[in-house]
Amino acid sequence: MSTVKDPNSKGNSGFLWGLAVLLVIVAVVIGYIVYQGRSAQTDALGDYAAEDVNMEMSLADNAVTLKSAEAGKEAVEVDLYEDYSCPHCGDLAKETDGQMKDAIDEGKLIVHVRSLNFLDGSQNGLESIKSNKGHSSKAAAAMEQVAKSGDAKLYWNLRKYLMENQSKVYDKWDMADFADAAKSLGADKDTVTAIQEAKVGEGNELVTANYEKLESETGSVSSPRIIKDGKDIPEDENTSIMEWVDLVLDK
Repeated sequence: MSTVKDPNSKGNSGFLWGLAVLLVIVAVVIGYIVYQGRSAQTDALGDYAAEDVNMEMSLADNAVTLKSAEAGKEAVEVDLYEDYSCPHCGDLAKETDGQMKDAIDEGKLIVHVRSLNFLDGSQNGLESIKSNKGHSSKAAAAMEQVAKSGDAKLYWNLRKYLMENQSKVYDKWDMADFADAAKSLGADKDTVTAIQEAKVGEGNELVTANYEKLESETGSVSSPRIIKDGKDIPEDENTSIMEWVDLVLDK
């Protein structure tokens, strides 16, 4: 005759303990895989070919200004509006950053980089931040701390990496990842800590101001945009924005 086992018997207790241990092991393995995946993303920057720059960098008026010490009154000034979640901004960076860098280093061009985060879902990105998304806002907050460091090489190369590798970082990185990436590119301890501790909302004032400036000057907000003397470059639909460096330098 079969009997019903006592649920509190040692046999069942052993089974439950074994199940608990198995669940802990599974959780540890999953955590390790996630950690390794994240580390692989940022550790890969160790092999990233960082470029040397001759330009100087400053943060003022909600823009990161890139210019050469050789830049004179004849240097052309433009505002570059970009969003770190914008694939078109990534395409523009891949196509024209080399020309832009050369023109800046030669003292012919001064660029005021103005970060936006409207692609997070609202003017200041708060909707995505509340849902723990907000890649544009996170990137803008991280890059603001990099800009405050005054390290032009770090800023240039981290921005370049983020723009050229959007598919690897979009909605995958948190502030610790941005900090690790900056560290792998030579950021000092204070800058790494500043990125780690940056509250994403702190970037809202900067990006909101850029949103309002672009809207007031042009009547619309989109990215990427090159603005010279309050007007879009190029000024007509027959010319590609990919030619903007030549256009502003009248080549």
